[in-house]
Amino acid sequence: MSNLIKRAIFGAIYVALILSALLLESPTLYMIVFGLIVFLGTWEWSNLVSTHRIYPLRRISDAAAGVYLFWVTYMIALKGASYTIFLIPYAGFLLYVLVRSIYSERELMPGDLAKVFFGQIYVAGFMSVANIFYSGVVDPRLLLTIFVCIWVNDTGAYLAGSTLGKHKLFPSVSPKKSWEGFVGGFIASVLVSGLMLGWEPLALLYGAIISVAGTWGDLFESMIKRQIGVKDSGNIIPGHGGILDRIDSLLFVLPFVAFVLWIIYTYQHLHLS
Repeated sequence: MSNLIKRAIFGAIYVALILSALLLESPTLYMIVFGLIVFLGTWEWSNLVSTHRIYPLRRISDAAAGVYLFWVTYMIALKGASYTIFLIPYAGFLLYVLVRSIYSERELMPGDLAKVFFGQIYVAGFMSVANIFYSGVVDPRLLLTIFVCIWVNDTGAYLAGSTLGKHKLFPSVSPKKSWEGFVGGFIASVLVSGLMLGWEPLALLYGAIISVAGTWGDLFESMIKRQIGVKDSGNIIPGHGGILDRIDSLLFVLPFVAFVLWIIYTYQHLHLS
C-alpha cells in the first residue's frame, strides 16, 4: 500500500472520529475520543523529550493524569465549580512527581521535571480548553469550526505553497513552509469560518486567529522535533506520524480562541455594568 493511500485512509478515519465525537451529541463518545487523544499525546510528548527513560510505567501515569485533568475540566465546564474538588487528586499527582524526583538521577531531575510539567500543560491543559466549547458555554458550532478551519488552513497552505511558494516563512524551523502557503491557508480559514459562523466580523476574526495560531502551533512542534532530530512525534497513525503531529495546531488554537472569548466577555461585562 502506497504512502499516499495510507495517508488518505487513516486521515479519513481520524477526521471521521473527530466529527463523530462532535456531531453525534454523545458525551461518552466525546470523552473516549478526546481522552484517547490526550493520553496518546501526553505519552508521545514523554517519548519525544525522553522523560523516564527506564520507567515506562511513569509515562503511563503521566498520560493517565492528563486524561484525568481533561475529565475534571469537562465536569467543571458541564456541571459547575463544585467539581473543582476533583482537582485535588491531580494536585496530588503533581506533588507525587515532585517527591519522586528526589529519588531520581539528580543531574537529570531539573530537566525531567520541566518536561513532565510542561507536557501536562501543553497537551492535557490546552486540550482541556475544548471542554469550554463542547459544554455549550459558548456557541456550540465554534469547536467544530475550529477543527474544520485547521484542516482547510493546512490544505490551503499546502496547495498555495506547493504551487506558488517562493518566500520561506520560517526556514530555520520548517523549510517547506512559505509565505504564499500561509496566505493561502489564512484566506481558506477566514472564508470557512465565515461560512460556518455567519459573515460577521467576529466570525472572520475567529478564522484569522485559527490560521495564525495554528501556524504557530505547527512551527512550535516542528522546532521541538528539529531540536531533537526526529521527523514525526510517533507512528501511531500510518502515513501521518504521531497524534501530536495531528493536533499541534489545535493545541495553540484552543487557548488563543478562548483568550479572545475572554476578552469579549470581559469587555461586554464592563460595558454593561
